Amino acid sequence: MEEKELKKLPFWFPTKRNVIWYFLFVFLFILSLDFWNWGSSDPMLFGLPFWVYYLLFLTLFTSLAFYGFSKYYWSKEK
Repeated sequence: MEEKELKKLPFWFPTKRNVIWYFLFVFLFILSLDFWNWGSSDPMLFGLPFWVYYLLFLTLFTSLAFYGFSKYYWSKEK
């Protein structure tokens, strides 16, 4: 697209530069639903159910994704 056409697009519309962030955060959103483990509460480690550890690692991964987004993409915005 030309520069003139890009200015007409909404701010949230994915461009080549930021499409990876859209896919990453959509992927994290889908992972956060945890529908495949619904109703399961079998202890896994230290008497805690699997979803506690799943949520912990998902939160850490999401934090790293937001850190990368703020460092490599958001800081370049004008």
